Amino acid sequence: MFAIEMVRQCREGQYVRAITAEIVQRAGAADHRSQVIALRDYLRERVTYREAVHGDRPFLRATAAETLHSGQGYCGEVTRAFINMADAVGVQAQRINLYGRDNHVVAEAELRPGEFVLVDSQNPPHVRDLESLDEVILRPEYDDYSTLHLRRLHLNWLVTRVKLELGPLTYLIENPHALKSALWLALAVTLLVGNFLLIGGRSLARRMLTRRGWAPVIDDRELEVSPNQVG
Repeated sequence: MFAIEMVRQCREGQYVRAITAEIVQRAGAADHRSQVIALRDYLRERVTYREAVHGDRPFLRATAAETLHSGQGYCGEVTRAFINMADAVGVQAQRINLYGRDNHVVAEAELRPGEFVLVDSQNPPHVRDLESLDEVILRPEYDDYSTLHLRRLHLNWLVTRVKLELGPLTYLIENPHALKSALWLALAVTLLVGNFLLIGGRSLARRMLTRRGWAPVIDDRELEVSPNQVG
């Protein structure tokens, strides 16, 4: 399963990078701001939530490639697509969940060191222009935000206005195949380490018991079976 998920991730990553390169080249976008705008406007034009599936959305949601291919997705899916496309041109971005009278998901992109803006790729957008989180949170429709979807995890009662710099973890969060691959690898390593510790623990326990005389000493020669003993 680890290998299968990795192959899927590689194929989808190539697909996203190819589309991104075509969009940026067609728009003549040379700097991060123009690239972000070009990718945002492409998604606003090509992805709609009106025909998106309501009931059977996967727990990890659709991948960026699936959203680009189908042209359907809600704010969370289109934001994931933007984050992966932004990464393809070297723009660091991560999702921000906005809460209040109008719950919404957008991306926060770093245009240059220290300059962060919210990018709403849904159409119609709730945040039309590139604005900072500090500006948007002053709107009457929003009163809270979080990098992680704390309300989905039922943890919003614990803390409010949480903004984390996830860094490399964003890649796993925004790529379900990569996340599942990492989980399968972690499970395999856990089982191997657990098996090693179990065998080593048994051997150590037997040596300690033997040393105290609480377990018989077994000579390997006693375990050998001679031809005369067979039959």
